[in-house]
Amino acid sequence: MSRVERTGQPASTAHASPGPAGPAAPRETWGDVVKGVLIVLVVFWHVVMKSYLEVDWQLGVPIPGAWGLLADLIWPSLMPLFLLVSGYFAARAFTRPWAAVLRPRVVRFLYLYLLWSLIHAAALWAFPDFPTLVPRGVAEFVEAVTISPPNTWYLFALALYFLVAKGLARVSPWLVVGAAAVLSVVVAAGYLEIVSNRGSLLFNLTFFLLGLHLAPHVRRLAGRVRPVRLALLGAGYLAVFAAMRLTGSETVPGVWPLVSVVGVAFGLAAAPAFARIPMLGPGAAWLGRRSLAIYLLHMPLLAVADVVLAEWLSLASRPVQLAAAAALPPVLTAVLVAACVGLERVLVRGGARWLFDLPARRRAGSVPEPSAPGPARWPAWRAVAVVALVVASGVVAVRATAIPGCDANPPAQPAGEPGRVSIGAVGDVLMHDLGHGVPADGGAAHFDAVRPWFSQDLVTGNLEQVIADDPGYDKCDGDADCLAFRSAPDTARHLDGFDLMNLANNHTGDFGPVGYADTRANLAANSIRSVGDRNEIVCTRIGDTTVAVIGFAPYRDTNRVTDLRHARRLVAAAAASAEVVVVHAHMGAEGPTANVVAPGPEVAYGEQRGDVVAFSHAVVDAGADLVIGHGPHSLRGMEFYRGRLIAYSLGNFGGGGVFGAEQATRYGAYLDLTLDADGRFAGGRVRSIDFAYEGGAPRPDPEGAAARLMAEFGARDFPERAARIAADGTISPPSAPAPAD
Repeated sequence: MSRVERTGQPASTAHASPGPAGPAAPRETWGDVVKGVLIVLVVFWHVVMKSYLEVDWQLGVPIPGAWGLLADLIWPSLMPLFLLVSGYFAARAFTRPWAAVLRPRVVRFLYLYLLWSLIHAAALWAFPDFPTLVPRGVAEFVEAVTISPPNTWYLFALALYFLVAKGLARVSPWLVVGAAAVLSVVVAAGYLEIVSNRGSLLFNLTFFLLGLHLAPHVRRLAGRVRPVRLALLGAGYLAVFAAMRLTGSETVPGVWPLVSVVGVAFGLAAAPAFARIPMLGPGAAWLGRRSLAIYLLHMPLLAVADVVLAEWLSLASRPVQLAAAAALPPVLTAVLVAACVGLERVLVRGGARWLFDLPARRRAGSVPEPSAPGPARWPAWRAVAVVALVVASGVVAVRATAIPGCDANPPAQPAGEPGRVSIGAVGDVLMHDLGHGVPADGGAAHFDAVRPWFSQDLVTGNLEQVIADDPGYDKCDGDADCLAFRSAPDTARHLDGFDLMNLANNHTGDFGPVGYADTRANLAANSIRSVGDRNEIVCTRIGDTTVAVIGFAPYRDTNRVTDLRHARRLVAAAAASAEVVVVHAHMGAEGPTANVVAPGPEVAYGEQRGDVVAFSHAVVDAGADLVIGHGPHSLRGMEFYRGRLIAYSLGNFGGGGVFGAEQATRYGAYLDLTLDADGRFAGGRVRSIDFAYEGGAPRPDPEGAAARLMAEFGARDFPERAARIAADGTISPPSAPAPAD
């Protein structure tokens, strides 16, 4: 079989020189320029959307948002233009007899689709948190490649589209293109459900058919576009894209196709001008002839780069983050493209051409034809060594960043009810603080009125203070407007009844690392465990059920609520070794009016306090069974998401002189919950407390104000998912199942 038949490209393309693409350049060189630009943009889009935007950028400037907007801007026309150019290259093969193109076109692309789907699944198996589709078993793999094509879907689409086009060869081209366009708009608008990937395979089919049937005219028409018209096309694309995003009209019939069509027109019109640019034009054509290898190889390589960079960048200093935020997308894109080209060269010269093409057929008794002159073949061990090095790099990176789950033998205790776990949870706890009215008894009677409630298997809260001797450091350093909370070591014994306290918040570090360490030690000396360090998971065996607790907050040395990628990894690690996962989250804005839960980031005192809805849903998706929110110092509503309870803020559980400055902050809730062994909600109750501004000791509220307020706030903020709270505080899920976002 000739090279033309194997590649499906015309002979003039197979051996074309990557020289300047001027007006006299063959049409295939012009097409290669388009492919080269597009494959770079595909890699760039994956870099930004799958890795770059997953980093927890702690910046005050919108650099990441700008790169995200650029990636968003190119996406509507990216794949349609790729498919149109693919149809352009397929035009000559389309006119050949069916038997002559079945193998080099349909069979070849289906073979590569199945082969590389398997390779990608194996390569990405070690990266469970990398945001891409990875089948986790034989059944899922079969389902993925037959129903919802995975990362190599482009190859699947080419084979499918060529089959469709060849089957409709006798039908008028305009009738076929028109029918495909109408059907794609209907599917894109959601009026017709058809299994597809990346929006709609039918939508992209329209552009493939256009490229196929308009191949003789595409380059000629594009070459006639003058600079003024090109500028108008570019401005038009920006205008329709902005209108679509600002109005949120993506699903309106015809809007998304309109944006794509204008973008495709602009891309085609700009291609001839780009092809004439010295170095850039020939370079793009050179990459275009290697686009298949780049497409197939870049995702596993990106996964390796991502696991190396993401965690480090999220914790990097501000100057490092600024530099990386500005330069990472183009730099990483260039590195990945170069690595793909180099790896493909090593593999092909090492005898692994079958990774990018069908193995050559040999007929019995035939004499092999002399191969065309080309680079000398390398020993196979070179290719094996390079692949082994890439795999080893991924394995080392994964192991170095792995988060351990529960120990094999965590502390154990009997369950109050066999097969179930009961949990008592409160919000912000501040017994007293120096300079704001220390109780005369040192806090000994602080919880006496509510201590009878502390009867669950696990009682937990958020300790909003340091319990230690003066370490000689105070973050306030004499600032009268600054609050730093500390009490004597003996205070820890007055927390009797609590089993575990969350220390991931903004006050346990008020007196530096020494004060924080002493707080943990003083709690432990009184049989109270604590959680809050980065990647820390505290586990307890309750009966036959392992319960894991994790603490989150918006601060550097904690598990940050702003870092959803890390949050999902950490919770998944806990869920892999525990049946029940409880998340403490110090999150959200503060103050007497901070009782509203809405999507979007929240800010307090210039600090990014997280998107509480996105965070809570992300950790539940990753395996959390209960989210205990605190930090706003005001009560917030509760919702059921995927059958799991999220309490967005339990308010203050005492704290006179500071936390109770306004009436709205003098209410708190004690959650008395029962979970099944698999973490599902089995029952619960909200016990209401209030406290006086002067003393701050929590006391039962017979009027049930906290329960009533939480019910009102939940019904207001998420009416379909809000937890129902009866007059006596009894909690029940909403009547309809909680939809997953």
